[in-house]
Amino acid sequence: MQEERTPAIVLRTRVHGESDKIVTFLTQDWGKITGIAKGAKRSRRRFVNVLEPFTHIHLRFRPSRSDELIFILGCELVQTFRRPSQDIHRFALASYMVELTDVMVAGREAGQEIYALLLHGLVSLEESSPLPALFLPAFELRLLVEVGYAPNLHSCCVCGTSLPLRTADGSALLFSPSLSGLLCPQCDTQGGATFRLAPETLSLLQTWLASGHLPDMRPNAGSPRIYQETRSLVSRLLAQHLPRPLKSLAFLERVDVSPVSSVSRPATGVDDTQSRA
Repeated sequence: MQEERTPAIVLRTRVHGESDKIVTFLTQDWGKITGIAKGAKRSRRRFVNVLEPFTHIHLRFRPSRSDELIFILGCELVQTFRRPSQDIHRFALASYMVELTDVMVAGREAGQEIYALLLHGLVSLEESSPLPALFLPAFELRLLVEVGYAPNLHSCCVCGTSLPLRTADGSALLFSPSLSGLLCPQCDTQGGATFRLAPETLSLLQTWLASGHLPDMRPNAGSPRIYQETRSLVSRLLAQHLPRPLKSLAFLERVDVSPVSSVSRPATGVDDTQSRA
């Protein structure tokens, strides 16, 4: 088969045999693919410094005749994200974003949107200082949308009634993680464990979903309540869809020293969080 070329981001690498490596990439044109790099462990030319996780490269490969491993012919370095290697918190964030993308994307189903999302996230880790507090939940929510798990933030997920930002009595609306959507006052007992979303939080999340990309944010955008409610929504949605625990998440929890991480645990202690049977 003929040689193919595509921009790609390295997701993970493992040694295979004495000198080979098995590498998984998220590519711009072929989705998520895994291939074998012959002699990569000993290579001093073809694969030097280009097969490390979250490295941005141009990949040259030969597809297989089935859905098995591709044959990696070579890689040209586009960008090494150096800042995460110098900052343990940014390294933990990058590791988590890459593993989360790897786990949430099945095979070659990923399109250019997910590739662009991950690349934008890694570039933000490299260039943004300080990171916005809502950087990670924005990335996670956008990824959920791109893989088909967008929450319903405009109508009741039980009866379909269109909902305003707040109820008639002025209270915040209920969100059900198990149903991945809002509940109207008439259906608020049918969503299992629920919590409330303030109108400001709901408005922000609707804007994010409508934007179609990872939003640009000011470093201190959003109140503590918006942060807590956004963190709670995203982390609980991920808990519904992640097929396994992420090793990088435990690492991120250990090194996190700021409110940037949104997924360490569902938020507790928010006054209007409630649980319904």
